[in-house]
Amino acid sequence: MTHQEWVAQCIELALDNAKQGQAPFAALVVQDGHLVGTGVNDVKATQDVAGHAEIRALQAAAKHMGTRRLAGCVLYTSCEPCPMCLGAIYWSGITQVYYGLSVAEQAAFDELPAFQYAELCRAAHQRRVQLVQATLDNLDPRSPFNPSRSAGA
Repeated sequence: MTHQEWVAQCIELALDNAKQGQAPFAALVVQDGHLVGTGVNDVKATQDVAGHAEIRALQAAAKHMGTRRLAGCVLYTSCEPCPMCLGAIYWSGITQVYYGLSVAEQAAFDELPAFQYAELCRAAHQRRVQLVQATLDNLDPRSPFNPSRSAGA
């Protein structure tokens, strides 16, 4: 199948998902021309804010392949991924993503992804969500990354 055909399949899945009362998003993970993961947005059904199509497709592919490292796979999606999904794509090792609707085009229906990308371009102190590092007196926050280092050192 061509890249366009895989994206068209995503759009058909997204249409079906919308007909079932869910958000109109779908994604596929393909390795060497073979489908290894399918996902549709199930946020409404599961009340899981991370239930985006790309996340579900990555999870399905990882389960199918027995590894979270999906380097060499291609992700196809009905819409350009939001920042959360893009982060998951980076973690998976996938380096190629093909999509149907861009974030800019999607803004006519849903402004959140465009807003999120704009927020990430702002300095941390200018963002709507404030991230504040807590100072800990007796606990080194690096300790979980080095188990041989004592937690209080």
